[in-house]
Amino acid sequence: MEYTPEALEILNKLRDHVSANAKAKGFKDPPSGIPFAVWFSRPLEIYRAAVYMINLVGEAAEFWEAARKGKLREPCDKAQGMIDKGLPPLTCAEEELADMIIRCLDNAAEFEVDIAKAIAVKAAYNAGRAYQHGGKLA
Repeated sequence: MEYTPEALEILNKLRDHVSANAKAKGFKDPPSGIPFAVWFSRPLEIYRAAVYMINLVGEAAEFWEAARKGKLREPCDKAQGMIDKGLPPLTCAEEELADMIIRCLDNAAEFEVDIAKAIAVKAAYNAGRAYQHGGKLA
């Protein structure tokens, strides 16, 4: 099945929701001492990119640590809190993968990426690539 940007538009809606939640929870605030207008200026975009990407790397590292400890399929450390809120508990794998996707979507919002279009185009491009993309191991 091929996916069009229109079929994936829910990703842009989720991107916007995730970003709004991050803003409401204070995760879009500039670091202490940096004025809002300066933090969100083009010259500091590289620093914002570093902050946003290292947070994504952190989530990947948490997935890896759970794997190394043999805990991917065990309840995550927030499972009881989820139950207390009437939510189904997540495994470590589920929680960390969700966190990575949430971080990716928030990054898409931060850098004004139409993620529905980007994924549709990249998936179509990848579909036409050679087996293992011409010899890549991963």
